[in-house]
Amino acid sequence: MALIDRTPNRILGLCSDLRSDNQTQISFPELPATDSPLRFALLRAWLQWCDKHTSCKYENYELHDHGLPTRLLSVGIENGSDYNPDFLKLVSGQEIGAGKYIALSHCWGKLRPGEVPRYCTTQDNIVVREKGFSIADLPLTFRDAVKVARGLQVQYLWIDSLCIIQGKNGDWDQESERMEGVYASAYCTVAATSAIDSNAGFLKRNVSSEYVHVQDDSGRTVYVCTGMADFDKEVEKEAVLNTRAWVMQERFLSRRTIHFGASQVYWECGEGVYCEDLVQLRTGHEEAL
Repeated sequence: MALIDRTPNRILGLCSDLRSDNQTQISFPELPATDSPLRFALLRAWLQWCDKHTSCKYENYELHDHGLPTRLLSVGIENGSDYNPDFLKLVSGQEIGAGKYIALSHCWGKLRPGEVPRYCTTQDNIVVREKGFSIADLPLTFRDAVKVARGLQVQYLWIDSLCIIQGKNGDWDQESERMEGVYASAYCTVAATSAIDSNAGFLKRNVSSEYVHVQDDSGRTVYVCTGMADFDKEVEKEAVLNTRAWVMQERFLSRRTIHFGASQVYWECGEGVYCEDLVQLRTGHEEAL
């Protein structure tokens, strides 16, 4: 249910607490902090729940016909014996053999023709990166992607500009032919939907929600809040990411995508779209999955 207040173009949401009946949409009046363990706990719960879907189940398509990508970024596993939060390593997919990985969908930003950003993997730095390098060498959007992979407890991450050799004597032509397999075989795709380029980052929200609550004589609490989920606006219509030619392919090939929008996170899979405030949406895209 939505209410309109006197502020132009402002929509308020109505949500109830857990004691409401099963017919009432329940949602968070206030979203968890962007660095809160609760946020990643929700994302992990979505993944585990999605693994039970017949159409989304990871083992149904895991590495079938494709194998792992040529290279992956090893981000480590927290509490692992060799875990170092400041350390990353470029590893060979062939040497790993099998394992889950996350694929990042993102905007490079505006580049001059032929420009190769300094953060890219090239013939000049690939040997160093295979030995290990600092996370500080990466722009904010990529550092955020590393945080997400670690928060989801997935050791490997695929980012095109890091896992494909760019520039002179690179292997873009060869690797671009494998893009279908990269996204189809990924455990999930993380979309940096709110980031306009590699430096912008996507974990911090650009808006904050406000709410008031009232309680009736029975103890039932009703919240009226701002910051309602708007998947069509944040993802479909206004996201710079969705102006990229590759994005439609990445999105439709992915069995499930976590969209990090400006106001909240959206989960998209064959069962529909779920929002960080726990609202469920239905879109035309799910019919194609």
